Amino acid sequence: MSTTVNDRLQDSVLENEWHPVYKASELKDKPVGVIVMGERVALFRSKNGVNAFRDLCIHRGAMLSKGYIKNDTLVCPYHGWQYDDKGNCVCIPAQGKDKKIPVRAKAEAYHCIEKYGIVWVCLGEPRSELPDIPEFEDASYRPLVCGPYEVKAAGTRVVENFTDFAHLMYVHGGLLGHPDYAELPDFQIFKEEDRIYTGEVPIFQPVAHSGSDAKEGTTYVYVKEVFRPLVGRLSKKDADTGETLFILLSVLPINDKECTVYMAVSRNYGFDVPDEQFIQFQDTVFEQDAWIIETQKPELLPLDLQAELNHKVDILSVAYRRWLKELGVTIGTT
Repeated sequence: MSTTVNDRLQDSVLENEWHPVYKASELKDKPVGVIVMGERVALFRSKNGVNAFRDLCIHRGAMLSKGYIKNDTLVCPYHGWQYDDKGNCVCIPAQGKDKKIPVRAKAEAYHCIEKYGIVWVCLGEPRSELPDIPEFEDASYRPLVCGPYEVKAAGTRVVENFTDFAHLMYVHGGLLGHPDYAELPDFQIFKEEDRIYTGEVPIFQPVAHSGSDAKEGTTYVYVKEVFRPLVGRLSKKDADTGETLFILLSVLPINDKECTVYMAVSRNYGFDVPDEQFIQFQDTVFEQDAWIIETQKPELLPLDLQAELNHKVDILSVAYRRWLKELGVTIGTT
């Protein structure tokens, strides 16, 4: 379990990771406030792109996210101090224009990027850059961002659920699985320095996704991967047609037991099906996941493999727990 300093969660691993914080399409001409690991963060757009500051004016502690944009600067709502996209204060209205602005008059700026249709923030120094993933960046795949979904559970629990195959037949029975087809085949796990992933796993599904033409269900071949502590992705391919749905799940830790989830989806088929149907389908599926995740005890993910009974079908989630322990992740773990 993590500790806090001035409400900010302490985690030397996640401090230096990218966290999903906002839908890029919704960050427009006004600043917004988010919470990252307990820290209040102000987001805004400038001509140079997306920006993130600690949500605190150094003058009298007002929230910068409650301000506004003027001349490509973020303006504090309390006394009108203006900050450029590097965090430098460029105007203090109460002093004469010929007066020098104090050196300390700066906003604390964080690393901030836009990728996969999501705004990402790193509070420390990024361990590595987010990879290029064509299916979530190439418009020909029709990438969509679903969520955000607020979950009263540890982000680690959400990601572990994403790695799990055996719940599909019960939590998503009638959609992504059926109890009569609950037996899972043996499958392989592969581990590299920065990712864990499966071989191909065939799963029978009654209704695997919006736009499916298989009225009586069919078999879909899954490949799942975790490539950051709180980011995973999967592909599920119709074994007969090659139609493939791609999903990227990313989790923002608010605190040890609350998180926000963003999910990007894309596809190589069904372009005549309205995008809203794909979003609604994912909303339904995630709602089914969220309620069960929120009931799990203990709330924090146990990294001691003797704390819960593991089964051979849990090999991906066991590998995920081992990886978190190797990395030293403390937020959402015990």
